Parts: sequence; structure tokens; C-alpha cells
Amino acid sequence: MAVKTTLQEELLAAAPGRVRFNEPMRLHSTFHIGGPAEVWAEPQQEEELQRLFGIARQADLSVTVVGGGANLLVRDEGIPGLVVRLAGPGFQDFSVRSESFDLAAHPEPVEGRAASSGQARRRASIEVHAGAALPLEWLIRRAQEAGLSGVEFLAGVPGRVGGAVRMNAGTHDDEGETHSLGDILQSVRVMERSGQVRSIEAEKLHFRYRGCDLDGEIVLSAVLRLASEDREAIARRVERLWEYKKRTQDWTAPSVGCIFKNPPHASAGWMIDQAGLKGCRIGGAAFSAKHANFIMNLGDATASDVLALIEEACARVLLKFGVELELEVKILP
Repeated sequence: MAVKTTLQEELLAAAPGRVRFNEPMRLHSTFHIGGPAEVWAEPQQEEELQRLFGIARQADLSVTVVGGGANLLVRDEGIPGLVVRLAGPGFQDFSVRSESFDLAAHPEPVEGRAASSGQARRRASIEVHAGAALPLEWLIRRAQEAGLSGVEFLAGVPGRVGGAVRMNAGTHDDEGETHSLGDILQSVRVMERSGQVRSIEAEKLHFRYRGCDLDGEIVLSAVLRLASEDREAIARRVERLWEYKKRTQDWTAPSVGCIFKNPPHASAGWMIDQAGLKGCRIGGAAFSAKHANFIMNLGDATASDVLALIEEACARVLLKFGVELELEVKILP
């Protein structure tokens, strides 16, 4: 439906200069795919976000919150209602809060693995506040500049802090160890759709593989537990992880990284490869010839092209292995 003029004026006043109509979502996804958002808003302060939510409630306007668009496929028809992305310095803060001596910050890692060498090194626990709209690349750089280790595993992971918390962003490093954001999270500050703001301790979020118990809440900021380390040592680790990502992942065209979650004790990419889909193309989209769990936008891909590849992969893997693949990418609406 078209947004009425009076409602347009209210939305424009709620976040001055940060509201647009029929905004192409391809501009806000690393896939470079997607139809228009009916209303696009980028609040820079909590008060603006609260005003936008209030207007949406009164107008019965659906609300969709997105982050950096690094794990997002928007359908060609676009997204009805209000689409919100936090923006500006108010949501991109990075600050060191406090330091304490903690021998067992996370005695049992989130994904059931033994403590990594990186975790074993951490003894002095330093609290760092990170805004939800802070890009992960900036988080790594600012932590490194402050001589703080613990987020290096996010090197090469696109997106922002808020989305990384929600999906428990994680990766394997070049030594085969698994790291997840839930390992280093202490607490998160969220806003409910009612506009109420509250803090939630990490243990109450029940982090799991690519998920947690956050539902409709919007992440505003996170408190992370990092550790002091030599800046050059951190830089070397980040560079090594970047090189590993470049060797094992496909960076030749726009994508959202892994399309499917890995099944237990298996690799979705390997299964897709064995099902004969590596390099398979539909329209302007294709499974990567380098990493079969990546779908690449070859220049003119539509969401329909990507969805067709997804459907084909699910069918072939189920037929060959009896495994139902589960999506890691979020499809909107």
C-alpha cells in the first residue's frame, strides 16, 4: 500500500533527513539484490527509533529491522511497511569501560568445543562497549588500536555488531578452531517494539549455532569481554585470518557468504558440491566454483534466481544424502 501524505510527514519528522520512500534494497545488501522498501529510515538516536516505532504502531505499519545487509536476501517485490537500519555515531560507539581479573569468563564455549588457545590466553577481562551499527571491520580495527584481542576471528566477516550478536556470528580459523561472538559477549542492550529499553546478560540469550533467543528486540549495543595483547601480535593474527578467508572463500562477486547452515558433523558446501551444483547457474546467480555454499551475483541476478538455486540445492542434497539443508541467509519479507 502507498503511505499516506500525513503519515509520510510524521515519519519524516521523526528522523529528519533520514527517511526515504521506495528505497531500493539492493543498495543495502552485500548481495546487491532486492526490491524497494516502502519506507526506509536510518535513526541516529534512540529517541528517533522510539518515535518511529510509536508512529508505526499507531498507523498499523509493519516494521522490519535490518543491519549491514550481509546475511540478507530481499525478494524482488521488496518489503512493505517501515524498514529501519540504525546509523550514525550514536550507534557506532566503541569505548573501553572497565577491567577485571577473570580466570574463567566462559568456562564452557558456546559451541561445545574445548577452550581455544586464544581463550586460554585471556585472563584480564576488559569490558568494551560497541554500538550495534558499528561495522565488524571497524570493531576489529579499533580493538587492535587499543591493544585488545578477542575479536580477530571476525576478520573477513561482513556485517555489524547488532546482526553479529543476533546470529551469533562465528567462523573457523586457520587452525580449525571455531569461534563465536557468544564466547565474548557479556551483555546486550536492546529496545523492544514498545520502545522500552533494557539490558540482557549473555547467559540469558542461550547462544547456539547461528542464533540466540533474541526475538523481536532490536540490539542497540553490546558489552564484550576482551583482553590486553601486543598490537603487532593482534595485527599478525588478523592478517593471517584474512589470508585464510581469501584462500577458502569466493570474493570475486557480490554474495552474502554461506547460504546454508552446516548440518551436524557435515559441510553444506561439500554436500552441494557432491550433488553436482558447484558452478551451477540460474539467470544471473550461480553457486561459486570455489566455495559451493556461496551463491554469487554475477551482475544481474534477481532474488528469484537465487531462490531457484536454493530450491535446487535443497532438493538435490535431500535426494542424495537424506539431509534437509537449513538456511543461514535471512529472506525478507
